[in-house]
Amino acid sequence: MTSPSDRHKPQPSYAPALMALGLTCLLWGVVTSWIVSAIGLVITGVAAALWIGDFGVGETAAAARAARQVREEPRPATRKSAETIATPWVHRCAALLAAATLVLVVLGAGVTSQAGWSWEVSHLVLGAIVGVLTLTLALLLRNRFGWALLGAVLLQAGLGNRSPAVGAVHAFLAQMFFAATIAGALVTSKAWPRPPEIAPDMAKPSLRTLSWITVGVVIVQVALGAAVRHKVMGSGLHITFALVAALMIVILGVLVMNQCATHRVLRPTAIAMMVIAGTQVFLGFGAFIVRMMVDENTLPVQIITMAHVTTGALTLASTVVLTLQIRRNLPFAAIRP
Repeated sequence: MTSPSDRHKPQPSYAPALMALGLTCLLWGVVTSWIVSAIGLVITGVAAALWIGDFGVGETAAAARAARQVREEPRPATRKSAETIATPWVHRCAALLAAATLVLVVLGAGVTSQAGWSWEVSHLVLGAIVGVLTLTLALLLRNRFGWALLGAVLLQAGLGNRSPAVGAVHAFLAQMFFAATIAGALVTSKAWPRPPEIAPDMAKPSLRTLSWITVGVVIVQVALGAAVRHKVMGSGLHITFALVAALMIVILGVLVMNQCATHRVLRPTAIAMMVIAGTQVFLGFGAFIVRMMVDENTLPVQIITMAHVTTGALTLASTVVLTLQIRRNLPFAAIRP
C-alpha cells in the first residue's frame, strides 16, 4: 500500500540542475558579457517555474514500481549480424584500433605543437597501422558501421595537414573517429549481448534526450578546440563554451547517479565521465595559463597541450559510452498515472 509520504513526493526533476546552470551563467556574465548574464537570468526564471511546478503532481511509488517491471522488447536483428559481432576477434581488433587511435591523437597533438620531426614520422607510421586495422575491422564486420569507419580513415589520410583550416578539420575528425572506435569496442564486447539492467527513465526531459544533447555540446567544444589549436580562431569562445560543456556533463552525470544510484553500469560510467571531464577542464585552464607565462613552442606548453588534447578525446568518448549505455539500460520513460 502506498503511504501518504510516497504519494506526495515530487517526481525526479532537472529544475535544481537547471537552476545551478542559470546562476552560474548569471555570475559568469559579470566578468564576461551582459548577454551571458541575460541568458542566465532567463534560465534561472525557467528553472524556478519548473521547480515550483514539480511540487504539484508527484510520481507515486506504485507507478515507479510498475515502470521498473517494463522490459525492453527484443530488437529485430539477423542471426548472422549477431554472430559476427559476438566473434572475439572482432572485439580484439576494435579494442586494438581504439588504443592505436588514441596514441595517434597524442602524436598528432605533438606534431601540431612542433615537437619535432620524429613525431611527424611516428604519426605517419601509426596512421598507416590504424588504416590497416580499420580495413581489417571493416572486413570482419561487413556492415555500415565498419564501412563508415573505413571511409573516415581514408578521408583523414586525404586531408593531412595542408593548411590551418584543413588541419583543424583533420584534428576534429580524429577525435570523432576515436570516439567511434570506442563505441565499436563497446558494442563488440562480451558484455554487450547480455541482458541489460533495465531501469525506468523517470526524468523530464528524459536522460536519453539529455545524453544526446550533451554529446552534441561536447562535439561543438571539440571542434572549437581544434580550431584554436590550429590558429583558425581565438580562444575566447572556446574557453567560454567550455563552461557550458562542463555544466552539461555534470548535470547529466549527477542526474544519472541520483536516478540510477544502484545501477552497476550507469553509475560508474557517469562517475568516470565526470572525472575525465574535470581533468580536462583543469588541463584547459592550465594550458591557458602556461601559454601566458612561457613561449608557445616550449616543452611545458607542448606537454600540457598534448595532455589537454588527449583528455579531450577521452571526454568525448566517455560521453558517447554513457549515452549508449543509457540508451541500452533506460529504454522507456516512467509510466505516469
